[in-house]
Amino acid sequence: MRILNPMKSILRLTLLLILPSGWLEATPGLAADATPPLRVVLAGLRHGHVSGFLRSLDPQVIELVGLWEEHEPVWEKFRSRPQLVAVRRFSTLSEAIDQTKPEVVWAFSDTRTHLDVVRAAAVRGVDVIVEKPLAISWRDAAEMSALAGKHGTLVLTNFETSWYPVFAEAKAALSATGQVGRPRHLYLQAGHTGPARRGTSPEFLEWLRDPERAGGGALFDFGCYGANLATWWLDNRPPESVSASLSQFDPVSYPDCDDHATIHLVYPDLQVTCVGSWQWPYARKDAALYGERGSMVTVNDRRYRVRSDQATQEEEREAVAERRNSHRWYAATVRAGHDPVEDPSSLANNLIVMKILEAARRSAAERRSVALTELMERSGDARIDP
Repeated sequence: MRILNPMKSILRLTLLLILPSGWLEATPGLAADATPPLRVVLAGLRHGHVSGFLRSLDPQVIELVGLWEEHEPVWEKFRSRPQLVAVRRFSTLSEAIDQTKPEVVWAFSDTRTHLDVVRAAAVRGVDVIVEKPLAISWRDAAEMSALAGKHGTLVLTNFETSWYPVFAEAKAALSATGQVGRPRHLYLQAGHTGPARRGTSPEFLEWLRDPERAGGGALFDFGCYGANLATWWLDNRPPESVSASLSQFDPVSYPDCDDHATIHLVYPDLQVTCVGSWQWPYARKDAALYGERGSMVTVNDRRYRVRSDQATQEEEREAVAERRNSHRWYAATVRAGHDPVEDPSSLANNLIVMKILEAARRSAAERRSVALTELMERSGDARIDP
């Protein structure tokens, strides 16, 4: 049973008293506007996504109250950014949390550090947002989940694709009455030409191709997207088994990790294929969905093509849903105080993603299909039921 954090309960009650009934749940954007900005401490600046985060920062939604970055050259690179000039840097994350009293820590560190961030934040009753994937291993993810449960805090995982309107419509299309119907096979592709070719910053590239700090190469960097979307679309159903193959097409640029990964997920009633790669000729995050009633092929974050089982050709469409504002959504979710289990950012979803990635890594190493039930048996970790 989840233990509620008393401070979060007080804040939640206050919001419910001052806002009209239903606003906080139904309109996250309005809830963010009607309250003070979310107090955020940044943990690390070595993730390439931090630049986009800073560019899109709205001080009415998020207030940066402190940051922790232990690497001096990285701090020197970022300290003159307009969004950071007035933000105090702390020598440790614990000190930053203790002195600034944030509502959430947002990690832009290497993936291995995510567990340390949760260890520092959860015991202090502070929520955490990390950039995908959740962790470098199932064991780390299990400990993060146990800490969040013990201290009544949230651990959310940010994916770029969570905010694509086209993928929200894809989920609706996969319902029994949707335009695709019950799914039979899903194909999900994600990646780009590779961090070495794209001019990735040295501080990001250094750890991104180090399996000890990133979990793996393209398998963890982009294989996680397909696993996350499939888990979301399938209402957090885990697959029965996982098989994977990893390739190293460019051992000069990526001497210690894979740069192309294919993951195959088997469910009782469908199969899913996820390809994450640093060897695509261009950047892509798209999917092809095939079900009992038809198909849907996404083109970009809004456009897609559909074909019914009665049609002779595809029809082009554009998603009508508005693109969600990630910062407003996280502010509302943190203040709501419970894991948004039906969202791709939820801990519930991303624990399954970590099981898939862990099983895929074992499958590739041992050249066999891996049942997810094996994770519990072989990890020696009894804190989480896979």
